[in-house]
Amino acid sequence: MTQEWFESADFEKTANNEKKESPSDPVIPEEELKEKEELPVVEENPQDKPEEQDADLEKVEAEQEAEEELATKTDQAEKPVKEVSQTSKPLTSKSLESPFVPDPLPTKTAIFKEELADFWVWLQGALKEPTARFDTDKKNSYTAFALLTIFSATSFLFTVYHAKHTYYGRMASIDANFVEQFPSLNLFSVFSILVATSLFFFSILMGGFVVKRFVDQDSDWTLERAFQEYGRLFALPILLTGVASFFAFFNGLRFAALLCLISLGMVLLGNLYIISRPSKDSKTDPFYRLLFAVLVNGSVLVLFFLAEMALISDYLRILAFM
Repeated sequence: MTQEWFESADFEKTANNEKKESPSDPVIPEEELKEKEELPVVEENPQDKPEEQDADLEKVEAEQEAEEELATKTDQAEKPVKEVSQTSKPLTSKSLESPFVPDPLPTKTAIFKEELADFWVWLQGALKEPTARFDTDKKNSYTAFALLTIFSATSFLFTVYHAKHTYYGRMASIDANFVEQFPSLNLFSVFSILVATSLFFFSILMGGFVVKRFVDQDSDWTLERAFQEYGRLFALPILLTGVASFFAFFNGLRFAALLCLISLGMVLLGNLYIISRPSKDSKTDPFYRLLFAVLVNGSVLVLFFLAEMALISDYLRILAFM
């Protein structure tokens, strides 16, 4: 037993000596072993580091791109402002130096002259062809109606004024109460005469409109068309009443009254021409149609005539004994 134990002990010693002497088994010092143990566990997963670094790089690149986009946007926003501020000065100078100056707005005097010239052209055409129909500006027809009313009213007013102060002035020297029986001429009398005259001419226009619209059943005949048709027929009476008002102002009463009577006859003749002209779609016998048209037109004129006499009956009494 002892011999075997010694032999095993010698074998172990020789084995240990061979291990120490063999250079293939290096000896690691204890300090290096301690440093390896103290290293963090994260180093055991070396694959995590590249992914985190890539993510960090992408974040940094994204932030840099966002900052660059903001910088470019601010530069682009500032450039137009600078360009406008720089180009505003030369634009003003160019506009001042431009030879094309805009036309000035027409004045009221220029507009009135233009409308007057247009009406004069229309009046000449109406004098040459009073029954012709032209698509002209409706202002000319309204102007013709207004001028005929004003000239007729002024002729009547001046005639009444001179008759009262000239013819009845002699009788006032004999009987002082004679002139007081007549109405005085003031602003209200001027307004009454003007309204009565306008009602008279409007009654003629309205009578023709009623005949054409309800007797002839002409749907194309409107009130505006009535103004245009009668306006051309009133062209010559406008000139006659204009001359009559001129003579009435200078006390040429007899000649003024004659011109007013002629113009009145022409107005009535023009009205008869309008109502006697049958429409194309009328199936009624022409004679009975004319009879019915005269009755309808006459009834319209009578209604307006009553209103006119209520306004100027007192002034007609002054002209009764001329």
